[in-house]
Amino acid sequence: MRLDGRLAAVAALVPRGARAADVGTDHAYLAIALLNEQDVETVIVTDKNEGPCAAARRTISASGFTNRVQVRLGDGLAPLSPGEVDTVCIAGMGGGLIASILAAGAEVLAEVSRLVLQPMNDAAALRQWLYDNGWHIVEESLATADGRLYEIIAAEPGTEETPEPWLLTLGPVLWRDRPPLFARHVKAQTERLRRILYGMEKSETARESEAYRKIAGELSEIERRLKSGEERLV
Repeated sequence: MRLDGRLAAVAALVPRGARAADVGTDHAYLAIALLNEQDVETVIVTDKNEGPCAAARRTISASGFTNRVQVRLGDGLAPLSPGEVDTVCIAGMGGGLIASILAAGAEVLAEVSRLVLQPMNDAAALRQWLYDNGWHIVEESLATADGRLYEIIAAEPGTEETPEPWLLTLGPVLWRDRPPLFARHVKAQTERLRRILYGMEKSETARESEAYRKIAGELSEIERRLKSGEERLV
């Protein structure tokens, strides 16, 4: 079973020997890859719908790992008990939804030592939530699948200073490490910010809003650093 680039990047940030949970599973492909390639101890896969759970059971049955994977029906972290897992993976959801899942599962998160998150959007808001709630980002990576670029975030418990807004947009560890896809990532994010500003400029109220000033400030700071010659994309 071969994962696409997105899920392979998620798997790569899961520690070996972990007791992992895959929240919102898709056929349990990630779980089986973790058992095969990351040598995790156990995996609990969850989903709020029976269809994905049934598909996960079929995958697990064919894999030979039935004694090391459990499938549970339920929303978010609710199917998990505190202390059952030390690593939680949530992939393929919006950043806002991921943050709400984490916020609702505080008792479970109290016993978790790593989060591996792959937001489909709103990555900056998810990063902000992590820093606001006793987590900090330790690793980040970029991956492509079907022509789309994805951000993957690994966070661990601990209090650190929240990065500036423009760094939350680009990713503080991505900015520091400059992985191979970083230039493409920066281009995509700056173009996204420009599109948002262009849309807001059509309304005088939006142009005078705090949101407009915040986004314009982020874009200006990114462009300033890139044009200064002091910052290199690769």
